[in-house]
Amino acid sequence: MKTIEILLQGEAIPDIQVVVIEAEQAKAHHVIAKAAEHRKGPSEGEFLVFIEDEESPLDPDCALPEPGHGHPLRLHVHRCRAVAVTVTFNGETVDHRFGPGTTIETVKKWAAIKRFHMTPQDAAEHVLQISGTTIRPEPDTHIGSLVTAGNCALRFDLVPLKRVEG
Repeated sequence: MKTIEILLQGEAIPDIQVVVIEAEQAKAHHVIAKAAEHRKGPSEGEFLVFIEDEESPLDPDCALPEPGHGHPLRLHVHRCRAVAVTVTFNGETVDHRFGPGTTIETVKKWAAIKRFHMTPQDAAEHVLQISGTTIRPEPDTHIGSLVTAGNCALRFDLVPLKRVEG
């Protein structure tokens, strides 16, 4: 029987989970059920499935897209339809709404290159840090895994990546 491998992140799913489902059950509502098995938090409300870095959720009854050659499908399950993101750099603040399956790397590129007009080389020397903390999420972290429904917003500071010189 053919299976599909999914790298799953989501609300109250703090770490990436590898989920395997049968190809004939490869619909968004099956992914929601699998996510419930891994969730470490509330399960009430309507959960939606997002393809990584996509703004709109999948229809619950639609078939999942085919993963790329040799690559797992990267999905996110969340109750938020969008996450309001604020990024501050050098006293300037920009805002944008992203799908919860958007990666930290995508948000950083949007802020650093598109909004703060950094070169790609300068952007590579900066990271997103959750405002008021020292937490710097990994580039492949979905922003939705950092928020819960009812608080669909994140604030980041774009800060220099410090290198240890020896």
